[in-house]
Amino acid sequence: MHCSISLFRYPASSIVWALSQMQLAHRHLKKAPGLQFYKLMGSGAGNGFSLWPNWRVYSLLGVWESEAAHQDFWQHNPFALAAQRRAEEQLRVHLRPLRTHGTWDGVNPFTDRLSEQPLRPEQAVAVLTRARVRTQRLPEFWRHVPGSSASLEGRPGLKLQIGVGETPLIYQATFSVWDNFEAVQQFAYRDKAHGEVVRKTRDRNWYAEDMFTRFAVEGIEGTWSGRKGEDF
Repeated sequence: MHCSISLFRYPASSIVWALSQMQLAHRHLKKAPGLQFYKLMGSGAGNGFSLWPNWRVYSLLGVWESEAAHQDFWQHNPFALAAQRRAEEQLRVHLRPLRTHGTWDGVNPFTDRLSEQPLRPEQAVAVLTRARVRTQRLPEFWRHVPGSSASLEGRPGLKLQIGVGETPLIYQATFSVWDNFEAVQQFAYRDKAHGEVVRKTRDRNWYAEDMFTRFAVEGIEGTWSGRKGEDF
């Protein structure tokens, strides 16, 4: 089993094509050999946590039956080939799931795929959170989330952060990469803004469905914001 999340930044000339793929790419993704679960998502403006979409940035989360299936996808799938050809930047993060709870569209693709291999002390860690916000809670949710997201900026140990989602406003996900497990713990349990949002999430019942997954980062390739994968 192999997990990955890929980020694509398209030039302005490819915005219409990229947006159309949110519908059209599914015919190629559903038939991809060895692709057991996937989510094709857009992104918000700024650092990704925004009411306004970023029409140039998209992501693909995939759970594959093997690394070979994953590599074959990028070499032969029509959507994958077109996306690589059109993107001005792309980053691929290889992941090994360590811990997960909750569901995504009624299932958790990582529950039966958790790794028992220990995390090395210096190994980078990624966190994926996903939620479907209750419609009646949307105004309250969006009043608080930008402040919590801003608290991530400049955070010690944070390598990468991006907010993505399947549908603007309602279906939200965040993906972040950290230097190590200690950096994640420091933010999760000692950041006041983050802690306040977590408390409100429970108290105000913001989410109709949510999922949290922590991964070991097994490799990063490509470029993002001018940085090479090996520099993350």
